[in-house]
Amino acid sequence: MGKSQKSNEKQLKGLILSRFFFVLVIVSMVELIVVALTNTYLIPNLVKIMKYDSVIQVNGAEGLFIIVFVLLMTLVANKIFPTLKISPVDVNNFLEGILVRHGFYGTDAAEATETIRIITEHPTVLLSLIGSFLLVVLILITPYVIGGIAYAISIAKSIRRFEREKEIERRKEEERRYLMISNIVHDLKTPMTTVYGYAKALNDGVVPKGKEAEYHEAIMNKTNRMNEVIALLLDYVKLDSEGFTIKKARIDICELVRSCCALSFTDIEDAGDEIDVDIPERPIFINADKIQLSRVITNLITNAMRHNPEGTKIKVSVTSDSVSTADDVRIFVADSGDEIPSHLCDQIFDPFVTGDESRASGAGTGLGLALSNKICDMHGFTIKLVQKPEILRYRLGDGYQKVFVIAT
Repeated sequence: MGKSQKSNEKQLKGLILSRFFFVLVIVSMVELIVVALTNTYLIPNLVKIMKYDSVIQVNGAEGLFIIVFVLLMTLVANKIFPTLKISPVDVNNFLEGILVRHGFYGTDAAEATETIRIITEHPTVLLSLIGSFLLVVLILITPYVIGGIAYAISIAKSIRRFEREKEIERRKEEERRYLMISNIVHDLKTPMTTVYGYAKALNDGVVPKGKEAEYHEAIMNKTNRMNEVIALLLDYVKLDSEGFTIKKARIDICELVRSCCALSFTDIEDAGDEIDVDIPERPIFINADKIQLSRVITNLITNAMRHNPEGTKIKVSVTSDSVSTADDVRIFVADSGDEIPSHLCDQIFDPFVTGDESRASGAGTGLGLALSNKICDMHGFTIKLVQKPEILRYRLGDGYQKVFVIAT
């Protein structure tokens, strides 16, 4: 499952929960208003219309429910108990006691007793009370029904929107894969064509005298270029496979960065560049895969050498604001070379993204930064490119145009 897909699912779950609680709050507030209006105006008017106002004093919907229920039980008792040869008098007295407590005997006990007798002899009279009760129930559940429908429609729209976004992301991913294949073919076809041409010239004996060594060297260089592309591509695919996992251990990040700089020192001198190393003497321990994180730092240093003119200043530094923890460690690889064009900044960590001059000269494959980004992501670290004027806030010194920042 991709990172963006997990993010979308988490966002959808959050949206469902937030919408649910929002609708619940709104429905609860509306329900309080509906209950108040029903108890204050609707139920008293219904009782008055049915002409039970002289014998019923209903205390809200709950009282109406109890009255209807007890009257039904009284009706059932008067029908069943005589059949069972049981006097219904005691049962009726008990049920009438419940009615009294809930407002049935409002003003005239004799009239109320007569009403019960009429209901017992003519059950259809009770239908008006049952109808009133059902009307009240319908009104009370209406906010919940409307809220449920509104919630379902809202979630359905959100799901459709997420599905459209997922489909768009899938198409973009397919486009990126096709572009990757195209770039692989491009980066392999050019040196292969050169190798074939030089090899054919040597085979046909058309190489001028004394030029054989130059042709052999060109073949070796182009072959190394192809090997580099294939090796980087295999590493990128390996990191993206499900079976690959990084092996974290407690390491001293200062010692690790110091070793990467030492290994790159000769290459930096040969390129005519200079390096400034600013690393604390004290150890700073983090949990990381030593081999994979070394590749990230080496890639960034190599990137600074390859894609900048001779004489570029490179600075590598490690900072940590806390002495007791390593949660705020930052690794900086800055250089004084040219800034990266703005149209490439948003795609700099995508596979095979390079400047046109880099691709034309064969200075880079466009996979180094993609590998670095993937390794950092697997560690839970972040890596970003910062250029002027934002680079000034890091106080790395004068003359640096851009910096890659790794934050643990």
